[in-house]
Amino acid sequence: MEQASSRRRNPKITFTTNSLQNFHNSESKYLLALHSCSKSFGIAIKDTQNPEKIIESKIFNIGRSLSNKLFSCMETILPRKFWKQISRISVAKGPGSFTSTRLTISMARIIAQQIDCSLDSISSFHLMAPRLSKFMSKKQILNPFWIKDILPRRGIVAGQYQLIKIHQDSNFHEFHELVVPQLISDKRLINPSIEASDNIEEDMIELIKYSQHNHNTEVKSHWQKTLPIYPTSPIDNKN
Repeated sequence: MEQASSRRRNPKITFTTNSLQNFHNSESKYLLALHSCSKSFGIAIKDTQNPEKIIESKIFNIGRSLSNKLFSCMETILPRKFWKQISRISVAKGPGSFTSTRLTISMARIIAQQIDCSLDSISSFHLMAPRLSKFMSKKQILNPFWIKDILPRRGIVAGQYQLIKIHQDSNFHEFHELVVPQLISDKRLINPSIEASDNIEEDMIELIKYSQHNHNTEVKSHWQKTLPIYPTSPIDNKN
């Protein structure tokens, strides 16, 4: 069962590609970002030798077909023979689609284990924080705020965030996740709050920035620590 959500969707999922000549270079070391918490599957790759550009990114609007197309989508971005050159993987860990999030995290864990690279994970709400904070006043941004998703018949899933630092060199907005997204019983507890909304194109850019930041600061992230966030149970059949 997929997690029902009232979260606003992008009316149009676009295909984005930014290619460089000689993209598949045997000397390159890649940062790989994966996001499947919405109805689309996003992949982005950056060459650590060219940190100014996302050198390849695509959004696949494949819905429930992800289980059959996960590896083929990966290979359209980076052929399998280059996977050993991945130096770091970053993945969105939810909340979102139960099945898609689980599949993508499982694949990321396997690759990270096999090639012995770092695997970062970050919640989908955490990725939204820089984008959604643009709708707040400067005073509001400096204080903790909540991102919420109202689920029909299930309640409210929310996480709390606060801006820590803006890295001017990379334009990376570093937010601290004060409360991991979870089911909230009383909406009065989450104030001020802003509603979650999907924009996988922008969130993929944020995910690759997060990966670049961790790469630059030499953060070590073991694949075993990466697990999906399931605020509600996939077997909960309450009406």
